[in-house]
Amino acid sequence: MATVTPREKYLDLPDGRTIAYDHSGNTSSMTIVIFFHGMFSIGDAIRPPPIFLERDVHYITPTLPGWGKSSPGPADTSYYEGLAKDITALLAHFHPGCLAAAEHPEVYSTYKIYISGGSFGTVPAQMLFNAPKHVFPLSRHIVACLLLSPISPFKYHKDYAKAMTWGNYILAGPVARRIPFGLVQRLSSIVIAHKLKNVENAEKFMRELVFNHIGEGEKLLFDNWKTQRGLNEGDLERRMASNMVESVRTQWDGFMGITDVLHGDWGFKVEEMSNKPVMIVYAKDDRMAPPSWAEWLVEKYPNARPKLLEGGHISGLWSIDSTWEEVMKLG
Repeated sequence: MATVTPREKYLDLPDGRTIAYDHSGNTSSMTIVIFFHGMFSIGDAIRPPPIFLERDVHYITPTLPGWGKSSPGPADTSYYEGLAKDITALLAHFHPGCLAAAEHPEVYSTYKIYISGGSFGTVPAQMLFNAPKHVFPLSRHIVACLLLSPISPFKYHKDYAKAMTWGNYILAGPVARRIPFGLVQRLSSIVIAHKLKNVENAEKFMRELVFNHIGEGEKLLFDNWKTQRGLNEGDLERRMASNMVESVRTQWDGFMGITDVLHGDWGFKVEEMSNKPVMIVYAKDDRMAPPSWAEWLVEKYPNARPKLLEGGHISGLWSIDSTWEEVMKLG
């Protein structure tokens, strides 16, 4: 049986909850990159882009509330407010000067924070990127944002469901909102749990969902990227499958709350969207995060930098190194 050792670390939060995370790089650096994972994953910083090493970056990958071993969000707090408090605590743990600099910018040197996320992770990324200072005190340090295969805020994007696959429409679209007691998610979790009971099953599930749909052109780019990163055949797939298993090994709270998060309050209005640079990377044939979602974001963000790729949902991975080089030139 294949096994991959998780790298999760844990921080006790002021309210008694726990946030799991992974990180790499220089913990004394004043350049910080935060990356939020997508559905059925956990924080994993094992393969930072080369530019992070060149720029002496501290790379932090939190595990989102209710996934892996991160506690569910507090019941009496909105998702975006709870997220902001958790990430503030995590950054203060490593970079106490970062919080002090946010409170006294005239005294302390300037930190740089890059916010990023992939797929569902673009939701928390946008929550922090657009958060006002009273919600996320460290927002003044944010210099740029990277959104990979992004999701638009359903609360404002009225046509979000038009490009959804039937599976996503039922799981997270209008249907899921109308059926009470989270019945759609509960039934879905029973089916998915079997597919994620071990790494072998998870890898098969992931290949059926994503990798088997990669075209010949994408496969060539994938092979080149693996060679550049020194990865053997199957290394990436097994790592991703292991993270999928770990994401729901102890709880399903994160999955059960997906629909509420997607349709809920992200903490900002369209007219309040940040004017800092945001790179929006999306793929022409993405079925899971359709291009129309990214195009809506490109239209709404005042300083959007779109990057359209050939291929499907994870095509942004093959060019992630050059993409991060572009992003780090923005701020």
